[in-house]
Amino acid sequence: MIRPATREDSAAVIDLVVAAGMFSADDAWLVEGMLADYFDGKKDDGHVCVIDDEGGTLGVAYYQPEPAADRVWDLTMIAVRPAHQGRGRGAAMLRSVEENLRACAQRLLLVETSALPQYDRTRAFYAGCGYEEEARIRDYWTLGDDLVVFRKVLDGG
Repeated sequence: MIRPATREDSAAVIDLVVAAGMFSADDAWLVEGMLADYFDGKKDDGHVCVIDDEGGTLGVAYYQPEPAADRVWDLTMIAVRPAHQGRGRGAAMLRSVEENLRACAQRLLLVETSALPQYDRTRAFYAGCGYEEEARIRDYWTLGDDLVVFRKVLDGG
């Protein structure tokens, strides 16, 4: 079931993003701070949703508006527990995000990722979900690691 995240989901979400390799255990404080700001109302324009089943939280997505652009959103984070990857849960969460944004007449959803080989599967996931590579900034993350920006048009208007 995909649903809005609650403050009670925070520990499971932090554990999930560390298990999925999005953040190291040493960097988990970044996610903790982001979630705390979100639940404290400091990031009231962003949205966090989770997908879960009887066994607990299996995935998370966080998306927020691009403040200086007209109806453009960034998918800041999407992750699925490694044991549950490849079963359509990430794609279902991404479709849910897109549907929520379309319902509000939003135009674009952008995703940033790395060009390193270990992110080949991630880039293939976005391409398979209908995203197009829009931009590449060389040596963005670090020397030899390009930023890859994917984009999906949500609404023609």
